[in-house]
Amino acid sequence: MLYFFRKLPNTKTMKRTERDWLTFCQKVWQFIRKHQLFHERQKVIAAVSGGIDSIVLLDFLLWAHSVKKIEVIVAHINHRLRGKESDGDEEFVRLLCKRHDIPFYSERVPTKTIAKETRRSVQETARDLRYAFFDTLKQSLSADCVATAHNANDNAETMLINLFRGSGIDGLGGIPVKRNAVVRPFLCVTRKEIEHYAQKKKLRYREDSSNRRDDYTRNYLRHHIIPNIERRLNPSLIETLTKTSDIVCLHSDFVESLLPRNPNNSLDASQRNEILLEDFNRLHPYLQQMMIHRLLVQHRIEPRYDIISTVLDLKDAQKGKSVDLDKLFVAERTADAIRIQPRTTVTPFCYTLTNEGTLTTEDFVFTIQKSAVPKHNISNNPFEEYVDAAAVKFPITVRSWKKGDVFIPLGMKGKKKLSDFFGEQKLTAQQKQSIPIIESGKTIMWIAGKRLDDRFKLTDATQETYHLTITFNDKQESRHQ
Repeated sequence: MLYFFRKLPNTKTMKRTERDWLTFCQKVWQFIRKHQLFHERQKVIAAVSGGIDSIVLLDFLLWAHSVKKIEVIVAHINHRLRGKESDGDEEFVRLLCKRHDIPFYSERVPTKTIAKETRRSVQETARDLRYAFFDTLKQSLSADCVATAHNANDNAETMLINLFRGSGIDGLGGIPVKRNAVVRPFLCVTRKEIEHYAQKKKLRYREDSSNRRDDYTRNYLRHHIIPNIERRLNPSLIETLTKTSDIVCLHSDFVESLLPRNPNNSLDASQRNEILLEDFNRLHPYLQQMMIHRLLVQHRIEPRYDIISTVLDLKDAQKGKSVDLDKLFVAERTADAIRIQPRTTVTPFCYTLTNEGTLTTEDFVFTIQKSAVPKHNISNNPFEEYVDAAAVKFPITVRSWKKGDVFIPLGMKGKKKLSDFFGEQKLTAQQKQSIPIIESGKTIMWIAGKRLDDRFKLTDATQETYHLTITFNDKQESRHQ
């Protein structure tokens, strides 16, 4: 049952069971004070799923309510991932709060549907939805913080997962004690201590059936890897990893203090999506890695070592080189920076004009019209060209680039692969796919906005011309600059 204290009991007259859980509460409170997670008389939202960890957290906060005058509010999110079991968790927490007169707020979200729509994993989507709900609730209730029940075992599992994935030194810091308004007061206690507390106080809680399966990496570590390490190598593994986490976090804080935080500083990427390379190249390689790490985290991209190394290689790459970071973002080398930007998919296109006229699409407008021979053969506008009408054959095809495309660039004699031309132009993969290729018959006539084919140029013998123009919408035009 949940227990309220009006004042601290006299430990000399208490039973051992009561002393045990009071010691637990005092240990956690000391941890809270050490890290300044929250203070007496503040308003704390408890994230309560109904599982053993969160129920013990709620019980601890009610102790803090009685002794430290903490105002407790409960938040529960139903991800609708386990059908009736998920609904049962929500009802369990709701009734518990009603029984003890605790303010209760819940939200139901179609996690699987949202994950599919955003092309992200269910676990990642669930986490984002959870924290978005907590943040919204905190703002609306003017609460001081949101407390979650992550414990020392969770932290150890996270450290090992990050180690195996190559997340670098920051990953070995594990779960942060405090991030923005989210605090984790149970990182100082193990799962065994939590289970002992719940047993001694006879607390009721819900069992998540998915925790018994080895489908998830965390469950496999919890059920197999960590027990084997504890049995064969280090029986105090959780304590060892907790200490290592503290050391790594201290190291990371120190390194972070060395990185610029001034928006006017060319090295500070915290206010933009790029790192300017002139000053960046003068930094120590480790600080370069940490700056990229910061930029990736800023975009919620997993900062694995291989991703950081791939981005770092762009500083020595040619302009236009880009690399995939995840399903949502790419990194691109610009003239003077490394830029993180959303991945956009360009769908291949192909349109046909059987006669002169105008083709209007969502991304551009192309026009081909008969015209007199211009007084000046060379136009300063890259988005218009004049071609010899005698060389033009209909239908005119306007399409996206295909591998194997060749043309004869204006002023040259021999053919050139379009892929080589694009490379010389330092175009990104996205730009290559979005540039309209104008064909006369089956011969490339114009790389729109880039280069005319020499076979269609105006000559002294030209009697009549076609005037070609292309206009991109704002978004497309920026790609072709």
